[in-house]
Amino acid sequence: MNVSIVITTYNYSDFIESCINSCLNQIYTRLSYEIIVVDDGSADNTPDILKSYSSDLVRVFRIENSGIEKASNFGFSKANGDYVVRVDADDLLLPNYLASMENVLSNEYGFFYSNYQVIDGKDKILKNIRLPEFDPKEILSRGDFLATGTLIRADILNQFGPYKCEIINSGLENYEFIIELLRNGVSGLHISEELFSYRRHSKNISEIKRDAIIRNGKLLFGKNNLGPFVTNEFHPYDLKVT
Repeated sequence: MNVSIVITTYNYSDFIESCINSCLNQIYTRLSYEIIVVDDGSADNTPDILKSYSSDLVRVFRIENSGIEKASNFGFSKANGDYVVRVDADDLLLPNYLASMENVLSNEYGFFYSNYQVIDGKDKILKNIRLPEFDPKEILSRGDFLATGTLIRADILNQFGPYKCEIINSGLENYEFIIELLRNGVSGLHISEELFSYRRHSKNISEIKRDAIIRNGKLLFGKNNLGPFVTNEFHPYDLKVT
């Protein structure tokens, strides 16, 4: 198995079908892949929707509500791929995601990430994000690093992960993991194509918990002696730290 796509969802019945379908509707690639869906105890009709997807290709799990960190880690533990990518249930992989990743995979890098689209709740493209080339200093000044679309070598995930769970729904679980990789000299590769869609809407945890995320960011940077927690122009939802 080449790639494990881990989808985490909690009460996202409005978006989960589109998310899974985007992962299924990949253009031709020689990469084999599986989809692992972790329902983190949803109280809406997500479980009913997921029943229709359960198959050899799409494995569905339901756990007691535990937060994004533990739900993601559960999904990681079920992954069989040499590479793992997490996709939030409100986001989408573009059809060329796997085909484009196939062209760049190399043991020289621990993780791979790309440019992306920002979309609204109705799939309207709000803007196109072009990230700079890989630069640890820039990432440390960004203030976040999206989980969706970030392909990670499984051996790197096993060595330095999984996500830390001291704070539930910290909003920075993937950023904390990427910082751990940077601190250990693991390099990433930026791909200058748009390969996924990041959805911004009123239910985003990032929109609801801005103040808490800033507090968590300051704690994260203080714990790792990284100086002040800051954000730059490439922060995914334009969070400003004051």
